[in-house]
Amino acid sequence: MSLYEGVVASLRADGKAEVVIRPGKPGIPGAPELTEKVCHCATNGSIVRIEALNRAGAGVGDWVLLSRRAGVLMKNAVALLGSPVIGGLSGLAAGAIFFDGFALSVTAMVVSATVGLLLGVIIGGVIYRRVSADDQTVIRRIIRTRTEVAFVPHGDPS
Repeated sequence: MSLYEGVVASLRADGKAEVVIRPGKPGIPGAPELTEKVCHCATNGSIVRIEALNRAGAGVGDWVLLSRRAGVLMKNAVALLGSPVIGGLSGLAAGAIFFDGFALSVTAMVVSATVGLLLGVIIGGVIYRRVSADDQTVIRRIIRTRTEVAFVPHGDPS
């Protein structure tokens, strides 16, 4: 489980809050497994704004602890990338099997692969919505209230 700290910037009516995270070290909040592989642009001064479920009842200005389950990014990548690739390859294989003896076999295979790819995109979108619905960032607890944060010298929450 990934844990992060941030400040609540605003509250929404749907039980969510917008939280500002200023990472203590360079990287991608919510995706530590990709930090070394992808991003070299997130620096100590970068700011990330995310929406989180406000289960702790935090108010604007509160310093909060956020959590997100591990592996969320990989599940989403499989749903959004894997399904279209599998669909396109399946369509290409189906075209090769069913349209082998036709004079327009290349065109039929391209159409078959395109249909498979589109079905893969649609199925990947449905899977993504179902898988990611319960994988939201959650405010676990309030570290310091807004009045305590206001009295910390130089804005250092620790």
